[in-house]
Amino acid sequence: MRIPSSYVPGYEAARAIDSRLADDYIRHTTLGDPLADRVVEDLAASCAPGEVHALIASALRDPFRLPDGLPDSLRELVAEVSVVPDWYDPDLAQAATRGFIRNSNIIPAALAGAAIVEGFSTLISKSFRIRGRITQNGVRRLRQNLLHLADQYLPGGMEPGGDGWRLTLRIRLVHAQSRMLLEASDEWDAAAHGMPLSAAHIMLASTTFSARLLQHAKRLGAKFSDMEWEGYVHVWRYTAWIMGVPEALLFEDYDVARRRFEIGMLCEPIPDDDAIIMANSIVNSAPLLLGVKDPKERRPFATFIYQVCRELVGDELADQFLFPPSGKVPQVPLLWLKHRLRRAALEWIPGFHKLDQGYDYMEMLDISNVGDFEQSYSLPTTLHDEASRSW
Repeated sequence: MRIPSSYVPGYEAARAIDSRLADDYIRHTTLGDPLADRVVEDLAASCAPGEVHALIASALRDPFRLPDGLPDSLRELVAEVSVVPDWYDPDLAQAATRGFIRNSNIIPAALAGAAIVEGFSTLISKSFRIRGRITQNGVRRLRQNLLHLADQYLPGGMEPGGDGWRLTLRIRLVHAQSRMLLEASDEWDAAAHGMPLSAAHIMLASTTFSARLLQHAKRLGAKFSDMEWEGYVHVWRYTAWIMGVPEALLFEDYDVARRRFEIGMLCEPIPDDDAIIMANSIVNSAPLLLGVKDPKERRPFATFIYQVCRELVGDELADQFLFPPSGKVPQVPLLWLKHRLRRAALEWIPGFHKLDQGYDYMEMLDISNVGDFEQSYSLPTTLHDEASRSW
């Protein structure tokens, strides 16, 4: 097994705790997504960049009636993910939808205020920083993540041909195209960092947005039944499978996902400058996402988000990110109390919902709207995003 040099210290520490999971993780840091990687290579060889959108859109319009003229690799990819695995449980997915909608005033905060920030503490931050996508448009990135979550948990969203299913495949192909651009670049050090957007990183992102996000949401006051809790992770297991995570890395339930997250994070090196840039870009984009554009209002709001994020991810990681110190009054317990009191009032006080100005599911859908570009299946054409065709 080839171990990228950046991972050596963390791998040794993780292996002392769980050698099997640590070995699985490190083995996949040098692997990409063979099928999706072949698709983008075939698209680059067979059509002009301006034709990619129409070709992919025609393939995803109806996965059971594929048109002629598609590259064989694209036909194989769509056919593979159009067969729902035997382990997928629609009842668990339905429970996850109920829990997601009921907690839709908290999940975006757990995502932007902790989960996605933790994700960028890993070497995946290097891929994004080199390409420049987040630093140029962090708000759009947050909206894309929210939109993906919303589409995943809408009824039928992850069925073959559904909005969540198609968006997941779009993300998978964007990852493959980005991986191809990064591999060909002299800015990526494969000996030190392994494969850009590796299979290990896609798995780790899946556990971050599932099990880890649930932990943060619970601390902020979210309330899930046992079935909704497991269902939330179950939907992400299916999403990870569609996104190309190998069977050897897939997680069966919440406990396994949490464990894979913990071991994966141990394997990762200490956050470097790229991680610091990406994490701070996300925190500073959050006020803009919520419509707070006036600098006088934005600064105190960003300070508040920094404190919440620090309390959720812990002082050690927050210090590595160079986050400002916390204020004297802890904010996470206050948010937990606020959300639980609101939930109790909605359940027990007649007519309270008419007075309630709290954030709800429809508002989440509104702020996750990224416009027409999200319906595009075009792919990035250059390493640095500012020079790429629109995608």
